[in-house]
Amino acid sequence: MKNMLKTIVRTALAALLLACAGGAWAQGKEDILDLPLEDLLSLEVTSAARKEQRLKETAASVFVITREDIRRSGVTRIPEALRLAPGVQVSRIDANKWAISTRGFNNQFANMLLVMIDGRTVYSPTISGVYWDAQDTMLEDIDRIEVIRGPGATLWGANAVNGVINIITRNAAETQGGLLVAGAGNEESGYGSLRYGGQLATNVAGRVYLKYNDNDAFWNPKIKSDAGDQWQSLRGGFRVDSDATDRDSWTLQGDAYRSDEHQLANYWADPGDPASAPYAPWYVIPLVDDSVDSRGWNLLGRWEHSFTSGSALTLQAYVDHTRRAEAFSTQVHDTLDLDFQHCFQPLKGHDLVWGFNLRYIRDDFENTFMASIIPDHQDFSLYSLFVQDEIDLMPDRLRLVLGSKFEHNEYTGLEVQPTARLLWLANERTTVWTSVSRAVRTPSRAERSAAIVFLIQPMPDPYPPLLVYGYGNDDFHSEELLAYELGLRYQPRDNLSLDLSLYYHDYDELETLEVHGDAAGIPYLAFDNNLLADSQGAELSVDWQPLEWWRLQLGYSYYRFSSSLSASSSPLGAIAPNGLATPGHQYSLRSLMDLGSDLSLDLWLYHMGAIEQSGYLSGQPVPAYTGFNLRLAWRPRENLELSLIGRDLLDDHHLEFVGESYLMPTEIERSIYAQVRLDF
Repeated sequence: MKNMLKTIVRTALAALLLACAGGAWAQGKEDILDLPLEDLLSLEVTSAARKEQRLKETAASVFVITREDIRRSGVTRIPEALRLAPGVQVSRIDANKWAISTRGFNNQFANMLLVMIDGRTVYSPTISGVYWDAQDTMLEDIDRIEVIRGPGATLWGANAVNGVINIITRNAAETQGGLLVAGAGNEESGYGSLRYGGQLATNVAGRVYLKYNDNDAFWNPKIKSDAGDQWQSLRGGFRVDSDATDRDSWTLQGDAYRSDEHQLANYWADPGDPASAPYAPWYVIPLVDDSVDSRGWNLLGRWEHSFTSGSALTLQAYVDHTRRAEAFSTQVHDTLDLDFQHCFQPLKGHDLVWGFNLRYIRDDFENTFMASIIPDHQDFSLYSLFVQDEIDLMPDRLRLVLGSKFEHNEYTGLEVQPTARLLWLANERTTVWTSVSRAVRTPSRAERSAAIVFLIQPMPDPYPPLLVYGYGNDDFHSEELLAYELGLRYQPRDNLSLDLSLYYHDYDELETLEVHGDAAGIPYLAFDNNLLADSQGAELSVDWQPLEWWRLQLGYSYYRFSSSLSASSSPLGAIAPNGLATPGHQYSLRSLMDLGSDLSLDLWLYHMGAIEQSGYLSGQPVPAYTGFNLRLAWRPRENLELSLIGRDLLDDHHLEFVGESYLMPTEIERSIYAQVRLDF
């Protein structure tokens, strides 16, 4: 505690001395505190209904992280910004990995959360999860992050089971001129972003950007040394937007990146290789300094047209290439996606949106002794049709939303994912909504086709060691969810608002790893669908502005989980996914203060309850922890901001999550860094 207090005092004094050394204070800056609460509730969101809709008129559990939220939080990456949303569990595994989920089932490869950047899906078909290190676009280009807690499969399809995150970047016309952001500290060794936007032609605006990060390693408690997880990345990209006519607009954008990451891992050695003899009898190679080479590029185009009748259509296409190479596997994916939607009013009181999607994926794997995908390359196609009708039962008071997704994939065939939602606008300050929805998570490539070494067990001479494999299953089918939700948005006063969501999730056919034995009695594991589960929870966000210059934001979530194996589960035993990898309670409290027209102080306290069992196989518990972040920013000129940020100030280092069995547990260290932001 004494060291923590010294750190906070030194941080505050250094920033205040910096502030007092400057010149005149700037005027007229745009800030989140300048935006009234009623305007925040009227923010337009698009992810919940695939059309622009006011937040308070949305029949779903939606939270919007604005660009000012991101700036004032002091974070440097998208995963850390997601801590701002209640009901989202963000647990850092090491310097370059995160476990992120909504409403439970968190792990390193969490696979029930659909993540998009400007409508481009970024989950990996190998694991149905997200490699968050690869999702590192320039934060200053983000307009908002829309977080939907609960199923969104009716509009977005499979994998939108427990939630949808859509990261929406700004129109190029809003990012004209130059911007430089740079910083350095003890853990953030150095980072910088450079962007420039300009007018390319009449009604055509564009921008380009370049971003670099250099992260130091965190702490490994088992070896009492750094965790060997340092990380450097470089990416760049562009965006062009045009209002071609009064009724037509188009966008073309793209990114390319390369990331050089490190990790300390325990890997299996092949007993059949004479070079592995030094590792007998367990054949574990400890503390391998593994390098992860992650790279890729994407290109997206979108055209939007509005008709005089008020209807509108959108056509979007993108191509995405990713390559990820580490010691146990190299995987390459190429994705081509075409998406069309049309919004119109077929009858009075009906607002209908429909569309279709075509997706083609080609993968290629370089197999190793530890992990194989069979066959090592495959073409995969997915096509779907959706329709959703918003019906005005009582104009401006009561609305009914009915819709469904009809999606066909090559693993499980046709999947139907319907929803029914009811929204009641009781008055200008009160909204009540409820819903029932079905969603599925379709199988990943690994669950159908993998062969993974899970254990090497020594045997008495003269027998060779026993290799226990985990195998994919051609009969593995979709996991299913039936979700019931109830929500309230209430603004009792102009300076106070709250958003409450309650839910009950009923899961069926959840993934298990079943223990079997072959004809010779040798055990092996195989993926199957033999877990039944349910979860209940609540998510609350409160926004209160007691003074013109001071705003408080509270987020809280409660989670409860229970499960049982079905009668068809193997009598030899089964390994079930981690419903217990999500804490029962987590909360966040932010204080945002404008101490003058040029000086702001932002404090952020957040707490994560204990995790009973992290990781799919490790089973290691994680104790509860409390984090405290501080950001002090000074604007000596309108185009210049200097800030000092401290993160995780309460501990020298702490554990947040333990990755899969090959990874070493890593503790997150206290981080202090300074940043400069210059508009030119």
